[in-house]
Amino acid sequence: MSEYVSNVLITFDCFVSALTGGKPGETLSGRAGSAWLEGKLRGEVFCPVIDVLMHIVGQFPTWRGHCVAAIEGDKRRAQVVLDQRT
Repeated sequence: MSEYVSNVLITFDCFVSALTGGKPGETLSGRAGSAWLEGKLRGEVFCPVIDVLMHIVGQFPTWRGHCVAAIEGDKRRAQVVLDQRT
C-alpha cells in the first residue's frame, strides 16, 4: 500500500472517530485500545473485533494487540506533527 493511500485511510479513520466523539487525531483502533485498557465495556466489545479484522486483512501479525498498539501509532503521528512545528 502506498504512503498516500495509507495516509488517506488513517485520515478517514480519524474523521470517523471524531464524528463519534473521539479526540482529534485519534483512530477508532486507538480509542478501542484505550477503552479496553480502562476496562470499559466498549473496549471489551470493539477491541477483539477490530483486532481480528486487522489480522485478517494482514495489517497486524497476531489476532490480539492491534488496538493497544494503535495507541502508540496515534501518539507517534501526533509527535511527527509537533516536531515539524519546531
